Amino acid sequence: MQLTRGRPLAYDTRRMAFLFTMMLGAKVVDCEISSSALDDLDGTKGTLPGEREARFMRLRETVERVALVAFERQGQRKGAPVRIFSKHVKAL
Repeated sequence: MQLTRGRPLAYDTRRMAFLFTMMLGAKVVDCEISSSALDDLDGTKGTLPGEREARFMRLRETVERVALVAFERQGQRKGAPVRIFSKHVKAL
């Protein structure tokens, strides 16, 4: 079974990551992408926290492809969120 689109949640200033979900059938898979990984995908640096959601929405398809690759590489660990960092983006 493959991950499919879930929903965007919010930017977490404490974690410095944008939180979103993907679906594995009927199961919700928690995901997050670091600020630096979003910057790397967009080729910019220093986006303000209030602009992160708009950036995520613009890059959503790409972020979801990266999440799928990260999920496949890490395996289906029960309850473990998919975390995307710069290293995952640079490995593409």
